[in-house]
Amino acid sequence: MYRASLPASMAVQTAFAPYRLPAGVLPQEAARTALAAAAEPLVVRLDEPLPGGMVAQALADVAAGHAFAPDEACRAADGSPSGAPGHPRACLVSPRHRARVEQAVTAALAAGFAGVCLDRPDAPMAQGILGSGFCPDCQRAFSKDLAREYGDHFMPLDYLAMAREALANASGAVGHAALPFGREFWRFRSAALDRAVQAYARAARDAARAAGRPFQVVAQLAAVGPAQLLAARHLDAAIFPVKGDTQTTGAGLFRLLQAAMGRRPCAAAVQGEAPAALVLRLAGVAAACGVELVTPAAAGAASHARDGAAGAATPARELEALAALRRFARQVGAERHAPGAVEPVAECALLYSPEADLWTGGDHRAQVERAGDALAALHVQAPVVMRLADAPPGAALVLAGAGALPAADVQEVKRRLEAGGSALLLGELAPVDGDGRPGGPSLPPGKAAGAKVGKGTLVALPALPAPRAGALLEPAQLEPLARALSVLLGKGRRAASVAGRTPLFVALARNAERLDAHLVSLGPAPAQGVTLFLGAHVAGPARRARFQAADGRDERITMNPSGYSISTVLPAFQGYATLSIGG
Repeated sequence: MYRASLPASMAVQTAFAPYRLPAGVLPQEAARTALAAAAEPLVVRLDEPLPGGMVAQALADVAAGHAFAPDEACRAADGSPSGAPGHPRACLVSPRHRARVEQAVTAALAAGFAGVCLDRPDAPMAQGILGSGFCPDCQRAFSKDLAREYGDHFMPLDYLAMAREALANASGAVGHAALPFGREFWRFRSAALDRAVQAYARAARDAARAAGRPFQVVAQLAAVGPAQLLAARHLDAAIFPVKGDTQTTGAGLFRLLQAAMGRRPCAAAVQGEAPAALVLRLAGVAAACGVELVTPAAAGAASHARDGAAGAATPARELEALAALRRFARQVGAERHAPGAVEPVAECALLYSPEADLWTGGDHRAQVERAGDALAALHVQAPVVMRLADAPPGAALVLAGAGALPAADVQEVKRRLEAGGSALLLGELAPVDGDGRPGGPSLPPGKAAGAKVGKGTLVALPALPAPRAGALLEPAQLEPLARALSVLLGKGRRAASVAGRTPLFVALARNAERLDAHLVSLGPAPAQGVTLFLGAHVAGPARRARFQAADGRDERITMNPSGYSISTVLPAFQGYATLSIGG
């Protein structure tokens, strides 16, 4: 599986639950609150006076996605400043804006901060295809892109006028397919974010290298999308938003974020209203996937107030439970058991393609998240991969919402099938070229019962429907998927399964001779009398295990042989726990 390179300035699984300094709150008071919530590091404005000891551990907030002055804002297709009134969005290609960000980064380094937190550098992307990208700087850069693609004979054009004409003649919402050169423009906008974040990070690291000290480059992103997930590879750590009111367990989303960040710290900030019990469930699953969950109380209200957004409140009792979970997850990381520091067990490999996500308008990502949740509900070990080359040879490929998959990837899937591999297709599959236009040969049709493709097997099911927010998936909803997996994986050699009344999330990872089972109780009550089965081909010969839980429980237990697996009745626990075998 792909692991992004680890910056020397940030260790594997460093505590990363950023806490923003709320307006009007003294830094010392905020530090005490953050300590109680196990939230760190502190994120403050560059001009906020801090004691010297706090500065060296804090991140300076840099408004990378916001224009520093109204006249520097990017422009929408109608000529108005991009963004809501009073909140102008920056131009991603403007040399002047990049110089201002670099100046702020240099000032933070000189002031002794541990690093910078780029505040929503992707904010211009959130305005949609017509809400940003039409300022003179963007139009010049886009014209150069078109000239490079189509050659010197390409004549300059007034793209702003063309976009306005398309908007005036449209009867509904306008997407990239309805605009002249719309696919090229949307690709240009996505690439502009990647280049901007790369430029910000390079400037910070060049300055830090000259100063001879480590300096972290972190970003809090406004959305989860193909542009953001690709741009994150330039960062030391990232904070992604998660809409708590749309999640069931969040397994698909958190595994996607972990795949994008590799071994670098990653946090997910809860947005919108979500019950406290759901927040704790999401926090446990996130920790089991190597991601820290940040609640509005921990993230602070300053960033939300800048855009007039509101977050959910989390009661004090739940905040204490969340803090205990964070401390336990960091203890697990310190013992080198952290999910992001070891290799996940992979029965399936769930493919996320940034290109497919770009051309499907986010439908591919939504389907990947749903597939991840459904596979997790069946205890199938299915990490997300962002390249087919990262999928383990023995793992079954899962292609969800692949209605615009690059033609080269489709052919690679076909080669893998013909060589004896297996794949599960959820929804339609269609190959596209580099601009998202349909083209190239597809796969032979699959069947729910399985169809042979060369020496391999292709199983096809309809796209997964949207689940009921906050509710766990019912067995009846999972039955078609369970039957399909029996065709691909067989019935007798499963890596993990659970018997009991309490639903459980199970994520397995290997570290040398040790197998770690990361467990999360998903119900409102503690998990009691739950039997965990682990495949003998995964667990190996060891029969002694160590059970640790966020509530402080630490026990040595015996695993019992049970056919082709070993099993144990887990001690009662609630929230997040680990079971380590061997090593």
